[in-house]
Amino acid sequence: MFRRSRENKARLEHKLYLAREAPEPIFDLSECALQNVPQGIYSLCRVFLKEVLRLDDNRLTSLSGGGQLKDLLLLKVLDLHSNAFVYLPDDIQLLKNLKELYLNDNQLKKLPETICNLSSLVVLNVANNSLKALPQNLGHLKKLKLLSLNANKHLKHLPKSICQAQRLTTLELDPDRFVYPPSEVVAQGAEAILRYVCNDVGVDYLGPDHFQDSVVEDVDDSADQIDAFEAKIWKLENIKKQRLQDFLEMERANELLQKQEFELANAQKISKNQLLADITRRQTKLDSKLVKLQQLKEVERFKLVEMVLEAEQRADGAIKQLLALNSEPLAQLLEQEREEEERLLAAADKYNKALRKDDILENMEDLLEQELIRFQQFHDSRVEASKNILEMETHYDYRVTEILQSQDLHKAELLEKLQEDGDLQKVAVGALLERGDARSWGLLQQVRLVESQLAALTFIEMDKRKLEIDHNLNDLSEKRIDLSCLLIDLLEQQKQRRAQLLSTLQTLEEFSCNSEDFWLKQYQRLLDKLPEGLSEAQKNIDPMLAQALLLNGVINCLPFLAKMTQCQYDVENITESDLSEAGITNRLDRMHILDAFQMYKKEKACKSPVTPTAPALPIEEASAPPLDQVTTMASECAICLDRACEVIFVPCGHFCCCAECPTTLTECPMCRTEIERKIRVVSS
Repeated sequence: MFRRSRENKARLEHKLYLAREAPEPIFDLSECALQNVPQGIYSLCRVFLKEVLRLDDNRLTSLSGGGQLKDLLLLKVLDLHSNAFVYLPDDIQLLKNLKELYLNDNQLKKLPETICNLSSLVVLNVANNSLKALPQNLGHLKKLKLLSLNANKHLKHLPKSICQAQRLTTLELDPDRFVYPPSEVVAQGAEAILRYVCNDVGVDYLGPDHFQDSVVEDVDDSADQIDAFEAKIWKLENIKKQRLQDFLEMERANELLQKQEFELANAQKISKNQLLADITRRQTKLDSKLVKLQQLKEVERFKLVEMVLEAEQRADGAIKQLLALNSEPLAQLLEQEREEEERLLAAADKYNKALRKDDILENMEDLLEQELIRFQQFHDSRVEASKNILEMETHYDYRVTEILQSQDLHKAELLEKLQEDGDLQKVAVGALLERGDARSWGLLQQVRLVESQLAALTFIEMDKRKLEIDHNLNDLSEKRIDLSCLLIDLLEQQKQRRAQLLSTLQTLEEFSCNSEDFWLKQYQRLLDKLPEGLSEAQKNIDPMLAQALLLNGVINCLPFLAKMTQCQYDVENITESDLSEAGITNRLDRMHILDAFQMYKKEKACKSPVTPTAPALPIEEASAPPLDQVTTMASECAICLDRACEVIFVPCGHFCCCAECPTTLTECPMCRTEIERKIRVVSS
């Protein structure tokens, strides 16, 4: 495109040179891709007495820019065909001596009325335009011999004044679309058209031959005009010489200006080269800094990969320990549970007489208050999470407040009925029995541990995908599947244990014999038998210590360790004799407990914070958190990216969705595995 522009510019300069030097009266600027008429062209036509101006085959839309149209007074031929004209200026009437006007192949929509003042016009070609109508005074062009109107789709009428232009010998029209004259008249030619219009207007049609006889008279009349014209030519030659001198002076001034522009261009070229050299030096320095920064990022990336591999190895070890622990026989635990149930049944009658009814009612009231407090906390958290979504539903908050007030009233009524309602007493005994059951609590801890491991594996897999680390992804998938199977097995064991506890309650109910305050007596017996500090131990125990006890298979001994696991005891100083005094008679259990304490000590030392020395990484290169912190992280749902993850998909084991999004899912959003089961994780 740039090359074509240079060619057009060179062609224009060559034609300007020829127009100045050649003696012919033709000024040719055709095929130069002009968008505007060059400045001073009309003045040059007047100075060099040009009679023909060719501006065809360009991109002109206007005649402005070349000067004043009155400078084209001597012009006889104006060729503007194959341009982009839409309108012509009214000053076109200043071209008094114009005989031929070519406007074909443009976009003209209308001809100005002033074009009818060109009394010398012989040829008018406006074919292939967009004309809708012709000037009403077109007949004033009485010398017009050729009028071409072809290919104007919207032109359907000729003005009636056309009957005055009887010198017309050629009238080119498209007969198919014309309404006036009719198409059959238009098809017969110019003479038929003029005869039809003259008859319609009531004017005699003389024809072109009539005006040939008056040519001699016109010649005589023009003789006088020639003498006057020769005098004007003499004056114009004098003016031409004066203008030529002015033009030469203008050329010398232009040469000086071009020389100054050349010097300025050289100076700009030198400054440009200096600027490019400076930019090159700066770019080199910047590239070296970028290389150093990239090297630092690569070092940090390798460190991050090592940390992820280490976390993966630790997760693999924990999974192996869980699988090994789950494969060991549970005969010893079942035997202990059977003995516990026998002691429970044997001691039922022993404590009936020593029942402290008031204390039992108070403890039951505390238990129910705790359950209500849990419900209140759950409700508060739910309302807090729903505020952003349900801002416009304030009336619902008012109803919730009323419900809570009614619940408080119901609580008071429930406490009053507690002494009389045996079913509520039975529920309280069941809640206390499940709370004090070591195996139920141990199964709960195992479930939470497996859920945390699945969350950790999901987090590691997401980090590897961010870092584009594809190796060992299949191993992670196998581990997640094994953990999913283990989680399902533990949930089944929880279900079976609850069934066993319900069976125990049913057995106790058979011994009740409808005795008064039977369930209050059983609650008192369980409360007295519950080791001191067990409830607080279940709430406040360090998760790392619970994990160590679970992995060593002694989580069932937690009731005996209730006091020792509180803050006033140091597990490092606990000896085997302390465990024996606490009531742990099995030597093997004592050894496993001490091993668990050692494991807890090592894990706690590994988790101590270390001050980072490396520069901060970008967000996409941040390392995965430790496994014991994964379940406490507010990981985003992979679908809505808003709520925290709460659902584990089976069998793939991915922990990546909240509780609401996967209701209609049939495939895992991370691995596209078909979902067989959805397990919701309930935060403690």
